[in-house]
Amino acid sequence: MDISEKEQERFHFRLIPPEQIRGGVVCFLLIMLIPLLVTLAAPMLSPYLYSAAILYAVMLGWGVVISVNPYRYEAVFTLYMGIYGAALAVTSEIAILKMMYDIARVESPWYGASSVILMAAAGLLFGLLHIRAVRRGTYQEMERKGLNRAGKAALLLASIGYLAYYLATAFFGELGSMVLGMAGFSVLLIFGLYVAVVFIHRYLFIRRNMDKLRALYPALGLPKVEREAAYMRARNEAQATAKRHRQSNKRRRS
Repeated sequence: MDISEKEQERFHFRLIPPEQIRGGVVCFLLIMLIPLLVTLAAPMLSPYLYSAAILYAVMLGWGVVISVNPYRYEAVFTLYMGIYGAALAVTSEIAILKMMYDIARVESPWYGASSVILMAAAGLLFGLLHIRAVRRGTYQEMERKGLNRAGKAALLLASIGYLAYYLATAFFGELGSMVLGMAGFSVLLIFGLYVAVVFIHRYLFIRRNMDKLRALYPALGLPKVEREAAYMRARNEAQATAKRHRQSNKRRRS
């Protein structure tokens, strides 16, 4: 049974606080640096390095812009997280292909093609299960009871799929000892796909319901000083309203 629109709003409108955005950008960019460093292996000046470096430069530049004024870009940071997840997944895939063809010296194009297809299938699986989980309210159930069935199924199937793929290529193919390294990057790839699906879907929902979000957070997008002033005004108004209600109740009793 699908949950109400209000329940979906309650789930999607939980924005990351501006105070945590700068630290989040730094942390996530450091994680993305791990697969990028793999592309520096010889031969260094390769399409793998150029592709990964372009993705990293885009996320770095965008992250700097958001970090300069995180209060202004509080809602946009949701989109940044979604695009970051996709970029992390693609960069991890690039690192895997680099290990396949430049380090392990694999010749068959089948390994690379099958790895890309597997990534696309995992992204599609996450997308379908995520949308289903949001509509049925299973994320709220997750918060009450732990990881929900949809999340378990998505992570388990993706992990099993990647593990089976790399075990098969190690046993029947040419990758040998590179398999463990590739399996490690597949963890980052799966994490990136999940982040991309969750935050891009959340941002699209926010864009469709921006008026409702602004009604819920009137100070959204305001600088820190103006936001604090707006918060104080709202608190003072709430206190004045509560005081009037108390005085009105006293008069009625008397």
